[in-house]
Amino acid sequence: MRLLVFIFVFASAAFSQIPPVEPGVSEELAKWRALQYSNISYKLNLTLEKMSPVLKGSIEIHVTQAATACAEPNCPPMAIILDWRKIKGAENQSRISNITLNGIPAESGTQYENHGGGSEDPVDPETLIIQSREPDDPTLQYEWRYEHLIFRDGVKMGENVIKLDFTSPILTSGSAITRYIDKEDGSEYIYSLFVPSDASTAFPVFDQPDLKARFELTLNKPAAWEVIANTYYKSKSVCGGFLLEPMSECSEFFSETKPISTYVFAF
Repeated sequence: MRLLVFIFVFASAAFSQIPPVEPGVSEELAKWRALQYSNISYKLNLTLEKMSPVLKGSIEIHVTQAATACAEPNCPPMAIILDWRKIKGAENQSRISNITLNGIPAESGTQYENHGGGSEDPVDPETLIIQSREPDDPTLQYEWRYEHLIFRDGVKMGENVIKLDFTSPILTSGSAITRYIDKEDGSEYIYSLFVPSDASTAFPVFDQPDLKARFELTLNKPAAWEVIANTYYKSKSVCGGFLLEPMSECSEFFSETKPISTYVFAF
């Protein structure tokens, strides 16, 4: 019995340590996040425009952070590590802004903001220090490093809420959001193709299959377009246009999904 208790405590302490930050989702990071995070949900508000090069949207992420198992005085802080990967050749179309963590604005720290990575050595989490701020400055700091958004400043035990706006590329191939133009009638089609690791090129997520989450989608689109998604419509379409002119845009509201993997979410 003592041996079992020792093994449990040792394993818990090991997983309380933040794993190295490197490109992709390593097995170590995936196992650590699976133990740290639960009750994940994404509330998405997406905007599709005719022949737009980007998907515009906002996302509200809810995630419960487990209590740290580390009992040492100098334990590493809790952290939220999201995946946010830019597509090669379309990096400038992937942007995030208006970021808040638990209602407090967050800005990119200065130490690593120009090192989006791939060619550098993996970062030792013990040296990835969030830049300190003045006592009266309410702004939090986060880092984008090696395809990840890393929040330590302001993370708390229990539920955390991250909100942000984003844009991501819509391409004819090689992207999570794909455009197809019908050669016969010129109709435009847009569809998601997330596969097991590409949801994080559309918007920030925990992009590993075992971190299932509930998705709630609002989709704004041209009035003439039809939309399908993972669930049924939540309510009637809300459409608008200029006075005495045909409706130009409609918003579709979809019911929340059951917990699903990121690559299963689709529209």
